[in-house]
Amino acid sequence: MKKAWYLGYSADDVGDRAVLIGDPDRVDRIAKLLEAPRFLPVSRGLKSVTGSFRGRALTVAAFGMGAPIATIVLHELADLGIRRFLRIGTAMYFPPARGGDFVISSAALGFDGTSPSYLAGDAPYPADAGLIDALHGAAKAAGQNVRDGIYATYDAFYRDMFGIDAAGRERAAANKELLKKRGVLAVDMETSGLLAAAAALDVACATLCLGTVDALTQEKLDPEALARGEGQLFEIALNGLCALE
Repeated sequence: MKKAWYLGYSADDVGDRAVLIGDPDRVDRIAKLLEAPRFLPVSRGLKSVTGSFRGRALTVAAFGMGAPIATIVLHELADLGIRRFLRIGTAMYFPPARGGDFVISSAALGFDGTSPSYLAGDAPYPADAGLIDALHGAAKAAGQNVRDGIYATYDAFYRDMFGIDAAGRERAAANKELLKKRGVLAVDMETSGLLAAAAALDVACATLCLGTVDALTQEKLDPEALARGEGQLFEIALNGLCALE
Protein backbone atom coordinates (compact mmCIF):
# COMPACT_ATOMS: atom_id res chain seq x y z
CA MET A 1 0.00 0.00 0.00
CA LYS A 2 1.33 3.42 -0.98
CA LYS A 3 2.40 5.65 1.87
CA ALA A 4 3.21 9.35 1.84
CA TRP A 5 6.98 9.94 2.04
CA TYR A 6 7.09 12.44 4.92
CA LEU A 7 3.68 12.08 6.54
CA GLY A 8 3.80 8.28 6.49
CA TYR A 9 0.05 7.94 5.92
CA SER A 10 -1.86 5.79 3.47
CA ALA A 11 -5.15 6.63 1.76
CA ASP A 12 -6.99 4.64 4.43
CA ASP A 13 -5.70 7.04 7.09
CA VAL A 14 -7.18 10.22 5.65
CA GLY A 15 -10.54 11.70 4.66
CA ASP A 16 -11.57 13.13 1.31
CA ARG A 17 -10.94 16.77 2.33
CA ALA A 18 -8.39 18.46 4.55
CA VAL A 19 -7.89 21.42 6.82
CA LEU A 20 -4.27 22.60 6.72
CA ILE A 21 -3.24 24.33 9.91
CA GLY A 22 0.06 25.87 10.97
CA ASP A 23 0.18 25.54 14.75
CA PRO A 24 0.15 21.84 15.77
CA ASP A 25 -1.46 22.75 19.11
CA ARG A 26 -4.56 23.82 17.18
CA VAL A 27 -4.95 20.25 15.94
CA ASP A 28 -5.89 19.17 19.46
CA ARG A 29 -8.39 22.01 19.82
CA ILE A 30 -10.14 21.51 16.48
CA ALA A 31 -10.20 17.73 17.04
CA LYS A 32 -12.67 18.32 19.88
CA LEU A 33 -15.23 19.34 17.23
CA LEU A 34 -14.84 16.14 15.22
CA GLU A 35 -16.71 12.87 15.57
CA ALA A 36 -14.51 9.84 16.33
CA PRO A 37 -11.20 11.72 15.99
CA ARG A 38 -8.22 9.47 15.37
CA PHE A 39 -4.77 10.97 15.80
CA LEU A 40 -2.23 9.76 13.28
CA PRO A 41 1.42 8.99 14.05
CA VAL A 42 3.54 12.15 14.20
CA SER A 43 6.39 12.29 11.70
CA ARG A 44 8.92 15.14 11.65
CA GLY A 45 6.63 17.08 13.95
CA LEU A 46 3.74 16.90 11.44
CA LYS A 47 0.67 16.26 13.57
CA SER A 48 -2.64 15.16 12.04
CA VAL A 49 -6.05 13.86 13.04
CA THR A 50 -8.78 12.23 10.95
CA GLY A 51 -12.43 12.30 11.94
CA SER A 52 -15.79 13.37 10.60
CA PHE A 53 -17.91 16.50 10.68
CA ARG A 54 -21.49 16.68 9.43
CA GLY A 55 -21.02 13.20 8.02
CA ARG A 56 -17.92 14.14 5.98
CA ALA A 57 -14.62 12.39 6.57
CA LEU A 58 -11.79 14.86 6.86
CA THR A 59 -8.21 15.19 7.97
CA VAL A 60 -6.70 18.11 9.87
CA ALA A 61 -2.96 18.34 9.20
CA ALA A 62 -0.44 20.71 10.77
CA PHE A 63 2.49 21.95 8.71
CA GLY A 64 4.26 24.40 11.01
CA MET A 65 5.29 27.55 9.12
CA GLY A 66 6.18 28.38 5.55
CA ALA A 67 5.21 27.51 2.00
CA PRO A 68 7.79 24.75 1.40
CA ILE A 69 6.50 22.40 4.12
CA ALA A 70 2.87 23.45 3.66
CA THR A 71 2.99 22.45 0.01
CA ILE A 72 4.71 19.16 0.87
CA VAL A 73 1.78 18.32 3.14
CA LEU A 74 -0.78 19.35 0.50
CA HIS A 75 1.07 17.48 -2.26
CA GLU A 76 1.32 14.25 -0.27
CA LEU A 77 -2.32 14.39 0.80
CA ALA A 78 -3.39 15.11 -2.79
CA ASP A 79 -1.38 12.10 -3.90
CA LEU A 80 -3.39 10.03 -1.40
CA GLY A 81 -6.64 11.20 -3.00
CA ILE A 82 -7.73 14.33 -1.09
CA ARG A 83 -9.30 16.83 -3.49
CA ARG A 84 -10.28 19.81 -1.29
CA PHE A 85 -7.99 21.80 0.99
CA LEU A 86 -8.58 24.73 3.30
CA ARG A 87 -5.66 26.46 4.98
CA ILE A 88 -6.73 28.18 8.19
CA GLY A 89 -4.79 30.25 10.69
CA THR A 90 -3.76 33.84 11.28
CA ALA A 91 -2.49 36.56 8.98
CA MET A 92 -1.32 40.14 8.87
CA TYR A 93 -3.93 42.43 7.38
CA PHE A 94 -4.26 45.73 5.56
CA PRO A 95 -7.17 48.17 5.75
CA PRO A 96 -10.08 48.00 5.21
CA ALA A 97 -9.67 44.78 7.21
CA ARG A 98 -9.46 45.19 10.96
CA GLY A 99 -8.15 43.06 13.78
CA GLY A 100 -10.48 40.13 14.38
CA ASP A 101 -11.86 40.13 10.82
CA PHE A 102 -11.91 36.92 8.81
CA VAL A 103 -10.18 37.13 5.44
CA ILE A 104 -10.71 34.67 2.59
CA SER A 105 -8.16 34.42 -0.20
CA SER A 106 -9.61 35.34 -3.57
CA ALA A 107 -6.10 34.89 -4.99
CA ALA A 108 -2.49 35.22 -3.88
CA LEU A 109 0.64 36.99 -5.08
CA GLY A 110 3.74 34.85 -4.68
CA PHE A 111 6.89 36.47 -3.32
CA ASP A 112 8.01 33.09 -2.02
CA GLY A 113 10.34 30.55 -3.56
CA THR A 114 7.89 27.65 -3.74
CA SER A 115 5.07 28.94 -5.95
CA PRO A 116 7.10 29.18 -9.21
CA SER A 117 8.00 25.51 -8.90
CA TYR A 118 4.34 24.70 -9.48
CA LEU A 119 3.11 27.55 -11.70
CA ALA A 120 5.17 30.06 -13.64
CA GLY A 121 4.16 33.67 -14.18
CA ASP A 122 3.48 36.80 -12.15
CA ALA A 123 -0.33 36.69 -12.16
CA PRO A 124 -2.06 36.05 -8.83
CA TYR A 125 -2.82 32.39 -8.17
CA PRO A 126 -6.61 32.03 -7.84
CA ALA A 127 -8.41 30.27 -4.99
CA ASP A 128 -11.25 27.84 -5.62
CA ALA A 129 -14.53 29.69 -6.25
CA GLY A 130 -16.76 26.94 -4.91
CA LEU A 131 -14.86 26.79 -1.65
CA ILE A 132 -14.99 30.58 -1.31
CA ASP A 133 -18.77 30.52 -1.75
CA ALA A 134 -19.12 27.74 0.82
CA LEU A 135 -17.08 29.73 3.35
CA HIS A 136 -19.27 32.77 2.82
CA GLY A 137 -22.34 30.64 3.46
CA ALA A 138 -20.85 29.20 6.63
CA ALA A 139 -19.82 32.62 7.89
CA LYS A 140 -23.28 34.04 7.24
CA ALA A 141 -24.90 31.14 9.11
CA ALA A 142 -22.54 31.82 12.03
CA GLY A 143 -23.34 35.52 12.02
CA GLN A 144 -19.78 36.45 11.08
CA ASN A 145 -18.60 38.86 8.41
CA VAL A 146 -15.76 37.87 6.13
CA ARG A 147 -13.78 39.75 3.51
CA ASP A 148 -12.44 38.40 0.23
CA GLY A 149 -9.08 39.73 -0.84
CA ILE A 150 -5.71 39.14 -2.37
CA TYR A 151 -3.07 37.55 -0.19
CA ALA A 152 0.66 38.05 -0.55
CA THR A 153 3.07 35.35 0.59
CA TYR A 154 6.69 35.76 1.70
CA ASP A 155 9.35 33.43 3.09
CA ALA A 156 11.44 35.71 5.32
CA PHE A 157 9.12 36.84 8.11
CA TYR A 158 11.58 39.15 9.89
CA ARG A 159 12.83 40.73 6.67
CA ASP A 160 9.80 40.93 4.39
CA MET A 161 6.83 41.09 6.77
CA PHE A 162 7.64 42.13 10.33
CA GLY A 163 10.79 44.07 11.09
CA ILE A 164 12.44 43.66 14.48
CA ASP A 165 15.72 45.34 13.50
CA ALA A 166 16.63 48.30 11.29
CA ALA A 167 17.24 46.26 8.14
CA GLY A 168 14.01 44.33 8.58
CA ARG A 169 11.94 47.42 9.26
CA GLU A 170 13.29 49.15 6.15
CA ARG A 171 12.67 46.20 3.86
CA ALA A 172 9.24 45.41 5.34
CA ALA A 173 8.17 49.05 5.00
CA ALA A 174 9.07 49.04 1.30
CA ASN A 175 7.15 45.80 0.80
CA LYS A 176 4.09 47.22 2.53
CA GLU A 177 4.03 50.20 0.18
CA LEU A 178 4.16 47.81 -2.77
CA LEU A 179 1.39 45.64 -1.36
CA LYS A 180 -0.83 48.65 -0.69
CA LYS A 181 -0.49 49.64 -4.35
CA ARG A 182 -1.35 46.08 -5.44
CA GLY A 183 -4.52 46.07 -3.32
CA VAL A 184 -3.37 43.28 -1.02
CA LEU A 185 -5.63 42.57 1.97
CA ALA A 186 -3.62 39.96 3.89
CA VAL A 187 -0.07 38.66 4.14
CA ASP A 188 1.11 35.21 5.21
CA MET A 189 3.82 32.62 4.59
CA GLU A 190 1.85 29.88 2.82
CA THR A 191 -1.12 30.82 0.66
CA SER A 192 0.53 31.47 -2.70
CA GLY A 193 2.46 28.22 -2.52
CA LEU A 194 -0.66 26.28 -1.62
CA LEU A 195 -2.79 27.86 -4.35
CA ALA A 196 -0.10 27.35 -6.98
CA ALA A 197 0.38 23.71 -5.97
CA ALA A 198 -3.37 23.12 -5.89
CA ALA A 199 -3.76 24.50 -9.41
CA ALA A 200 -0.91 22.34 -10.71
CA LEU A 201 -2.32 19.23 -9.00
CA ASP A 202 -5.93 19.96 -10.02
CA VAL A 203 -7.29 20.12 -6.48
CA ALA A 204 -9.35 22.85 -4.79
CA CYS A 205 -7.78 25.15 -2.23
CA ALA A 206 -8.44 28.40 -0.41
CA THR A 207 -7.29 30.17 2.74
CA LEU A 208 -9.40 31.47 5.62
CA CYS A 209 -7.52 33.47 8.23
CA LEU A 210 -8.22 35.54 11.29
CA GLY A 211 -6.58 38.94 10.98
CA THR A 212 -4.30 39.23 14.01
CA VAL A 213 -1.53 41.71 13.15
CA ASP A 214 -2.01 45.16 11.59
CA ALA A 215 0.47 45.26 8.69
CA LEU A 216 0.90 49.02 8.99
CA THR A 217 1.26 49.44 12.77
CA GLN A 218 2.31 45.88 13.78
CA GLU A 219 -0.35 46.04 16.49
CA LYS A 220 -1.41 42.55 17.58
CA LEU A 221 -4.86 41.24 18.44
CA ASP A 222 -5.24 40.79 22.21
CA PRO A 223 -5.20 37.20 23.57
CA GLU A 224 -8.88 37.16 24.53
CA ALA A 225 -10.00 38.25 21.06
CA LEU A 226 -7.59 35.76 19.51
CA ALA A 227 -9.02 32.85 21.51
CA ARG A 228 -12.59 33.88 20.68
CA GLY A 229 -11.72 34.31 17.00
CA GLU A 230 -10.05 30.92 16.82
CA GLY A 231 -13.26 29.19 17.90
CA GLN A 232 -15.23 31.10 15.28
CA LEU A 233 -12.55 30.28 12.69
CA PHE A 234 -12.92 26.56 13.38
CA GLU A 235 -16.71 26.77 13.08
CA ILE A 236 -16.66 28.60 9.73
CA ALA A 237 -13.90 26.40 8.33
CA LEU A 238 -15.46 23.04 9.20
CA ASN A 239 -18.98 24.00 8.14
CA GLY A 240 -17.78 25.58 4.89
CA LEU A 241 -15.46 22.75 3.89
CA CYS A 242 -18.00 20.07 4.77
CA ALA A 243 -20.87 21.79 2.95
CA LEU A 244 -19.29 20.74 -0.34
CA GLU A 245 -20.30 17.45 -1.89
